[in-house]
This record gives sequence, C-alpha cells and structure tokens, in this order.
Amino acid sequence: MEKDYKVTDAERAVLEVLWEHDEPVQTAELLEQMKQRGRDWKRQTLNTLLSRLDSKEIVKRKRGYVQPALTEEELLMKQTQGILDNLYGGKLGNFCLALLGSTKVKEDDIAKLNALIDKMQNM
Repeated sequence: MEKDYKVTDAERAVLEVLWEHDEPVQTAELLEQMKQRGRDWKRQTLNTLLSRLDSKEIVKRKRGYVQPALTEEELLMKQTQGILDNLYGGKLGNFCLALLGSTKVKEDDIAKLNALIDKMQNM
C-alpha cells in the first residue's frame, strides 16, 4: 500500500518547529514552542498530531523526544511524487501537459526546461 505523505496545517506547524532543530526535541519543549507560535494546545493534541506523523513515518518518537524522519525537501519530493502518481499516472509528460494547458510558454522558460531535460538525460 502506498504511503500517505499528506499533512494538515497543524502537522506542518509541528514539522516546521522540528526542522529548525538539529537534535531531537522534548515533547514538553515542543509544546512550549507551539504555544509561543500561537498554538495553545493541550499535551494530548500535540500527542495526537505526533502519532499521526509517526504513523506516516514523517517523524520519529523515542522516550519523550521527537525528531523529523524526513527533511522538508524529502517530504516535498514524496508529496510531489504522490501527486504525479495519483493524478497523472506517474507520467511527468502528462503533468507538464496539464500544467501548461493552452498557456503560451515564454522562450526563456523553454530554454530552462530544455536545460533541465538535458540534465535529467545525463543522470
């Protein structure tokens, strides 16, 4: 079964705090930092969010500490791949066609796309 990397606004808020730290964060400290950012949550609310993120394998929890299992870039890549797979049959060409639609593409954008295609072909 395909993993779900969708996150709610509240889950993203938690992740943003975690991504700012190099070390695991104590749950109590995370709760305090969320409060400083205008999220006056109860401990159970935070635990519910962390449990969801843990089940999606986006964070790791251990003995009252939590840390991200994915960087922000890794999460965005997985979310993007999910969109590509679910909506465009996993085909980049289908996505590009849908994105462009009937929009006229500027010459400099075409040059950038060609450079990206060349780079991808040489990987």
